[in-house]
Formats: sequence, C-alpha cells, structure tokens
Amino acid sequence: PVLGVMCVVGFVVALVEVALFDFLGRLVDLTKDVPAPDFFARHGRELAFMAFVALVARPTLIALSDLLMHQAVTPGLTARIRWQQHQYVVRQSLSFFQNDYAGRIANRIMQTGASLRESAVQIVDALWYVGVYTGSALILFAQADWRLTLPLVVWVFLYIGSLAFFVPRVKDRSWKASEARSKLMGRIVDGYTNIATLKLFAHTRQEEAYVAEAVQENVAKVRGMTRMTTGMDVTLTVLNGLLVVVTAGLGLWLWQKGLITVGDIALSTGLVIRIENMSGWIMWVVNGIFEDIGTVQDGMETVAKPNAVVDEPRAPALRITHGKVEFRDIHFHYGKQGGVIAGLDLQVEPGEKIGLVGPSGAGKSTLVNVLLRLYDLEEGRILIDGQDIARVTQESLRGQIGVVTQDTSLLHRSIRENLLYGRPEASESDVLAAVHGARAG
Repeated sequence: PVLGVMCVVGFVVALVEVALFDFLGRLVDLTKDVPAPDFFARHGRELAFMAFVALVARPTLIALSDLLMHQAVTPGLTARIRWQQHQYVVRQSLSFFQNDYAGRIANRIMQTGASLRESAVQIVDALWYVGVYTGSALILFAQADWRLTLPLVVWVFLYIGSLAFFVPRVKDRSWKASEARSKLMGRIVDGYTNIATLKLFAHTRQEEAYVAEAVQENVAKVRGMTRMTTGMDVTLTVLNGLLVVVTAGLGLWLWQKGLITVGDIALSTGLVIRIENMSGWIMWVVNGIFEDIGTVQDGMETVAKPNAVVDEPRAPALRITHGKVEFRDIHFHYGKQGGVIAGLDLQVEPGEKIGLVGPSGAGKSTLVNVLLRLYDLEEGRILIDGQDIARVTQESLRGQIGVVTQDTSLLHRSIRENLLYGRPEASESDVLAAVHGARAG
C-alpha cells in the first residue's frame, strides 16, 4: 500500500513539475502579447495560482513523498527483510555455519536487506517519476509542433540502448565486487573471532598476507566495476549534449519559420535541460538498482539455501517419561560414501552413565550431534522413550538434553544474560546459587 501511494504522489509531482515549465513558456508569450501596465490586472489570478503551486503545493507533495520513503518504507522494509532472512538462516543446520564465515553470513544478511529495499524504492520513486515526466514533456512538445518531439524520442531510444549495454555489465561486475567484499569481511571477522589462537601461533605476517590477498581482490573487482561506470558516464554526457543542442537548434528553426512561439522555445529548451540533468541521476539510479540486484543475488546464494534439518509438518513436542535412549542401526558419514558411524546399535537405560572412548575422528562428538539432531541421519533411527527424534520438534528435543561442551563460550551479552540463557525463567536466587556453585562469586 505504501509503495502504491508513493507511485500516486510521484505521478502528481511529475505533472506539477512539467506544468511549471509549461507555464514558463506561456509566461514568455504573455509578456510579449500583453502591454506591461495591464499584465497583472489581466493575469493576476493565474499568476497567484501558479505561485501557490510553486510555493505550497509542490513542496507539500515532495515532503509527503520524502516522508513516505524515509519514514515508512526505508526503515520498515529494510528491517522486515533482514528479520525474515535472520529467522530463516538461524534455523539452518550446524554444517551450514561450519562451511562459511559467520561474518560473511551476517554481512550478506545486512547488505541484502538494504539492497533489496533500495531497488524497490528507486524503481517506484525515480523511474516512475521520470517516465511520467518524459511522457508529459513529449505531449507538450507535440502540442507546440510534432517535430519538437523527434530529438527527445531519438534520445530516449539511444539512452535506453546505452542502459541495455552498460547496466548488465555493471551488474555482473557488481556481483563480483560484492562477493569479494563479503570474502574480505569474512576473513577479517574470522581473525578477530579467533584472535587468541592467532596470537598463540605468532603468525602476524601470515595473517596479514591472508587478509591483504582479499583486500587486493576486492580492489581489483571494484576497479573493474568503476571502469564500466566511467564509460557509461562519458556516453551519457555526449548524448545529453546532443539532446540540448539539437532541440534548441530545431526550436530556433521552427520559430524562424513562424511555426512555434518564443514561449515554445523556452518550454522545450527548459524541459530538455531538466531531463538532461535528471538523466544522469536516473542512469546512476538504474546502475544502482542493478548493483543492488547483484548484491541481492550474491546474498541469496547464501541466505536462500534450503534448510538441511527441518521439522515435519505439525511435529509434536518430545515427551520424556523415563529417559531411555536407543540408537538403532544408525549410519552417518557427513555426506560421504562411508566412515564415521556405520551400523551402530546402542541402548542407554534411564539413569545409566556411559563413556565413549576412542581416538580423534572416531565419531564421539558426531554421536552426540546426531542425538541432538544437529544433523539428520543417513540411515537408522534414534529413539527417546520410543519416540523417533526425527518426528518431534528440534526445540523440544534439545530443550530436554543438557550438554557441557569441551570449549566454553560466552555470548556477547551480560554475564547475567548468559547465565539465564539456559533457563530464562530462573529466579534471582537460582542465579546466585549457580554463581556460587560454579565458584564464580
């Protein structure tokens, strides 16, 4: 609805802008035809109305358009896109996050939301506005003399042809630049996240070279994109110069032949200069739209991957009655042909304590991960109190299993928030008891 209102407001603003130029041409003719002492007496009301349009109506409409874009669309649409992407990505499997940089995933979510919103807003706000503006200009030119429309029509076709040539190439280079930027972000964040390990190994120069490689790649990709935009800018400048010169020259020739008035020359020249000024803006808008589309495509390659571990429709919550766990002929190979776990049968009785012993890579951590359903089995079943864990919700399954990991980690939040993360409903006394129990008080 908001974008629809923006279309309507943009349509009216474009008509008002063209009407002002039309009145300017009419004003030139009026000053020539009406004696100066009688000018305000004859046309005072018309002048007052156009002054109202220029001083009140036009600023009000532009303010309304800006309010819709900057207060309703820009913050709301961006936040909604990012939130929906985050909701989807946070439900991805563990392997999704293990196979990519956390910084790159976050960067793509942030930039995809902004780029998608910018594309939608610019299509509605800029392209629609200029389309109405140019169409109205052609109508006014035709009313004066149909031949005045010829330079603008030819320019429009050449302009669209230039866009068709340059924009897809800019889009392709933008996608590559976005990919390189995400790679650079991922390497930097990866280093900061594991800063203790980097310092322990004392490989400062090696780490600098690792990031510098990504910086150089990013610079090269950006230069490839900007070279194309420079060519686009030069082409546009030449086309705009031809539009102004040919339109003004044609207008003077038609006036010399007595076919149009001086006001028509003022109208046509003023409008093409205005269109010329807008054309640079629009080419960069279109270029920006396709850059944004390239960024969105880059982001969607990560964000839109299908979830590997999903709940069945209307899956029930896990109900614990005794706590018996059964592994029945389970197979899991991380997508490979074999290895890790093959044909394992194991039964853990309620209250029973067991230890898994084996060398690194034997599958000890993997067995716990498939019990938590961080990965789906390739074959076999895992039952808890007779319930297949693949048939219950992941949240209810993991909520019933306590895990003490080998490596401790803290969320970037307060200590209190970290303590309450496992039991958000815990009381103040429960928090203090946990602190004393861990000898952290």
